Amino acid sequence: MHRLLLPGLAAALLLAGGSTWAVDGPPGGPPGASSCTGCHASAKITDSVIPRIAGRKAADIVTFMREYRSGAWPSSVMGRIAKGFDDQQIDAIAAWFAAQPE
Repeated sequence: MHRLLLPGLAAALLLAGGSTWAVDGPPGGPPGASSCTGCHASAKITDSVIPRIAGRKAADIVTFMREYRSGAWPSSVMGRIAKGFDDQQIDAIAAWFAAQPE
């Protein structure tokens, strides 16, 4: 049942956009970054399978996003989200999250 809800949730997050950020730090961020904060929490959650991306190395975020986009890493949601971004957008999103506090 949950697998059926994930695509709809991802689509709603992408369409909603929004300006409220779950990541600590200054409000804002590049276009598209809000689609990340719906699933990737700003606070550490010990039993979550979804990793935090705030404070991670930008190069790692870029690599993961491009691998999801190309289909090199299988996923239920991330591949569809990553396909919506070009290289410049991925670079900007990665740099913004890397600058956020862990």
